[in-house]
Amino acid sequence: MNHDPAAASAEHEALLQFLYLAPVGLVQANIDGEVAMMNPIAAQLLMPLSRNGGLDNLFVALDNVAPELRGAAVRHTEPHGKVCDGLHVYLDAGSGAGRGPQVLSLTLLKLDAERLMAVICDITEQLRRDRRLRQNEAWLDTILAGVKDYALASVDLQGRICDWNPSIGRVTGFGPEAVGQPFTIFYPPGALALEYRQDRLREADASGWSLDEGRRVRADGGTFWGSTLVAPLPDREPLPGEAGGPAYCLILRDIGERRDIAERHQENADAA
Repeated sequence: MNHDPAAASAEHEALLQFLYLAPVGLVQANIDGEVAMMNPIAAQLLMPLSRNGGLDNLFVALDNVAPELRGAAVRHTEPHGKVCDGLHVYLDAGSGAGRGPQVLSLTLLKLDAERLMAVICDITEQLRRDRRLRQNEAWLDTILAGVKDYALASVDLQGRICDWNPSIGRVTGFGPEAVGQPFTIFYPPGALALEYRQDRLREADASGWSLDEGRRVRADGGTFWGSTLVAPLPDREPLPGEAGGPAYCLILRDIGERRDIAERHQENADAA
């Protein structure tokens, strides 16, 4: 323990600076929940729970949304350690124009026999992204279950195929090695430059879909006349730096038979 008053004061100031600049909410309280210190982020996150404009006691503030917290602290008889880890606390349920409640993650630490430290994070957007990802995966699975004549693939923000399924093999002959490749593997070499591939994705973002027809290539080198549609996945919100996850749905159809029929009809019309 440092007995130098000047050094102790400097350490205290450094600790306060750390607490107040930490990127998460921090609350120090005594064993009964009386708040001794709260950094600005914690105050902002817990303000919706304040009573009469104050946040004097952590357990009182959280009583309506996490009533089990006080009992958990009482039952934790060890001299120190985690009382709870990542407890989800739901605020403002039913508000926010249908966006659902704000969700906090709360970890409560017992520092010693007299002190507690709460670490609080807002995980609302993280949970929304996780839910959208599960919805997108379920959406694709539902489509793929009923697909017979189409190849469907999920594509990331760079136009790379995210996963393989039997519909891709059935229509194009490509196997799991297609994963990670640009969707231009279904086009003849040189038919779709990188810039145009990105244009297809931007067009899909702007219009809701991008469609083109032309020669397509199977894994064995054979070609067919195909129709390719690229559409953004529903409710996706890709973040910067998260380019590896599904962002688009690609639907490829062999329309050679339909095109042959149309051409024969046109030839017959011209000959009449």
